[in-house]
Amino acid sequence: MTESGKKRYNPFYFVQEAFKGFVRHGIMSAGSIIVLTSCLVLLGAFAALIENLNLNLGNLGMMKEIAVFVDYDLPEDKVTEIGEEIKKLDNVSGVTFISKKQALEEMKETYSDYEELFNDIEANGDNPLADSFIVSYRDNDKVLSLESALHSIPGVLKVNNRLDYAVKAENFKNGMSLVFVWFFLLLLVVAVFVISNTIRLAVEGRREEIDIMRYIGATNSFITAPFIVEGSMIGIISAVAAFFLDAFLYRFAISKLSSDLKMFELLPFSHFRWLFLFSFIGIGVMSGVLTSLFSIRKNLRN
Repeated sequence: MTESGKKRYNPFYFVQEAFKGFVRHGIMSAGSIIVLTSCLVLLGAFAALIENLNLNLGNLGMMKEIAVFVDYDLPEDKVTEIGEEIKKLDNVSGVTFISKKQALEEMKETYSDYEELFNDIEANGDNPLADSFIVSYRDNDKVLSLESALHSIPGVLKVNNRLDYAVKAENFKNGMSLVFVWFFLLLLVVAVFVISNTIRLAVEGRREEIDIMRYIGATNSFITAPFIVEGSMIGIISAVAAFFLDAFLYRFAISKLSSDLKMFELLPFSHFRWLFLFSFIGIGVMSGVLTSLFSIRKNLRN
């Protein structure tokens, strides 16, 4: 092989040719990056939203807990028996007892502005609250059966499940997922279209050179390599841009919301850092490479 032949097969040749095509069609390349970056930023924002939502729903315990209140005047031993019966029921993962005195103390802390009212209640020794159990369960699909079994226990006054909160939360998550999927697919289609047109312009700009290479026997892989590298460059630049944009936007949102949403726990960006970085690079490079490969193969047949 000649010295010039060795130079043309050097990997840097493909990078150089890809960079030339990237700069030559700067507007189209920029458009590809902007649209693909938007896709990845949307993906990251949605993932962060769902992770924070799941964390706070878990912290609040609203997904898998039932409050069971017993009759007001039950003796202590009978209340203990009810607790033991609850533990034996199917789908129960844990039982926490809350005495009427403990419940009153917690209410006093919650409604501290009404201290006089609670002092009067304690002075009269007339606690209006009932002993209760917080029942944790495993399977949402068996909640109604568990609730029915709890109602059937003698001495149980009232059963409050939070299934309605769970359903609302699940519906909210499903709605958000649907909106996200539609926006993501729409932006991804636009990104594929723009990248495809960018590569098509690059092919047309080098049509004469490609024809000469094919005439002298250059392989298809040699011809397509610069365009694949160009697609990879678009994907990598988009991934890096999306990563830093998501980092900035997330930290900005945290700084604005942390003071207003003190009752909610918000995950730090470090929780998502590596997941976002590697996912964005993988999706970006795959989108750029596959779109470029499809486009160059299609145009080379013309």
